Amino acid sequence: MRRAIFYTSGAQIAIQLIGLVTGILVARWLGPDGRGQLAAVISWAALFAYLGNVGIPVAYTYASAKEPARRHQLLGNGLVAAGLQWLVLAALGIWLLPVVLASHGTVLAHLAVLYLLAYVPLNLLTLYINAIQQGSGQYARFNVVRLSVSAGYVLLLVLFWAFGHMNVESVVSANLLSNVLTLALALSLTLPMLVRRGQESPLGWFDVKTLWGDLRYGLSAHIGTLQPFSGLQIDVLALTMLVGVHDLGLYMAALAGASLLRAQGFALGQVVLPEVAKCSQRQEQMKIILKFAGIAGLGGTLALLVVLLWASPLLRLVYGSAFLPASPILKALTFAGLLGAVYRVLADGLRGMGRPFASTIAELVGLGVGIPALAVGIPVWGVLGAAQAVVAASAGSLAVAVWFTWRSSLSSGTSIPERDMDSATLDGASQP
Repeated sequence: MRRAIFYTSGAQIAIQLIGLVTGILVARWLGPDGRGQLAAVISWAALFAYLGNVGIPVAYTYASAKEPARRHQLLGNGLVAAGLQWLVLAALGIWLLPVVLASHGTVLAHLAVLYLLAYVPLNLLTLYINAIQQGSGQYARFNVVRLSVSAGYVLLLVLFWAFGHMNVESVVSANLLSNVLTLALALSLTLPMLVRRGQESPLGWFDVKTLWGDLRYGLSAHIGTLQPFSGLQIDVLALTMLVGVHDLGLYMAALAGASLLRAQGFALGQVVLPEVAKCSQRQEQMKIILKFAGIAGLGGTLALLVVLLWASPLLRLVYGSAFLPASPILKALTFAGLLGAVYRVLADGLRGMGRPFASTIAELVGLGVGIPALAVGIPVWGVLGAAQAVVAASAGSLAVAVWFTWRSSLSSGTSIPERDMDSATLDGASQP
């Protein structure tokens, strides 16, 4: 497990450092207005991809850890699912994006549609393939694929800049090309293993029944997996429709720094889920969850103290004086990041116990708190109001996750079989 922590946390740190560098470069090259336009294009495609995966990545991680003989079948099922998902999401995007981005002009809306059509299949296939690696415990390969997205992106950005082609369109192109390279890498690392598995297993490469079973697991965990504020970024989506690109650019700069904390919680959670799923006793599962939650909480608290003391100097140093108005936004979002990091560890621990519905309830509570807060906060306080709404939503979700984790600690049973999803849902909602 120490090696898994090292690989995953190390990769996440590298990803965040590269992300910080790319965020700085893009913000300085495009300015607040261009950064806001980029957010308007990318955030909506991310929404479609997150919603459209219907929880399959989490289900595949769980199934790959629990049923090794089915790993090749997961790939076959995933290819069919991704193709069908792309058709549905493409149709929705072509219809919806010109409407929600109408205030930014037809050129930006058309760019967002083109990005969506290319990004969604690349993202879905890479997620499904890498989830199989994660569940099989191949953390080195799993994290190489994760890291390759960011590494390829920054290299392509520098290449475009060197040739004097730095604008919103070139940044979007670099993003897509990095996803193409990452999918190719994921296939090259995973396919040989799965071909051998398929030759040794009596199971076929595609099975409707098992695909439906994975979908049932994934759907029950889907909202909890999505994390509407940190994953779907509904705060950013609301801002794309309610504020100008300049204010949106300030918010995105602050969000980039604060996301370091949430991302570390995400990395720790990626180790927690399969490791907890492999344990048979509740006491062993709770030890893993509490250990990782403590790591996330301690690291987040130290980062929050740094931001509270030196937010303005950090913004001036990193982004330049044009982004200084983002200081209070950065402080609020960093606090939300601390809460979100601890929540992610607890939520993934609950999923590893076979209780995905618990995180779904937690996110529904967060939505119930956050959406009204956005509706009030943005008109009154602008982008700062959006940041405050994220804090409120994160606190609500964490409170629910803590409660479910405490109830689970009172049980001395074992984890729930992954196929008994009706029992899992009821157990997650009503059993200690």
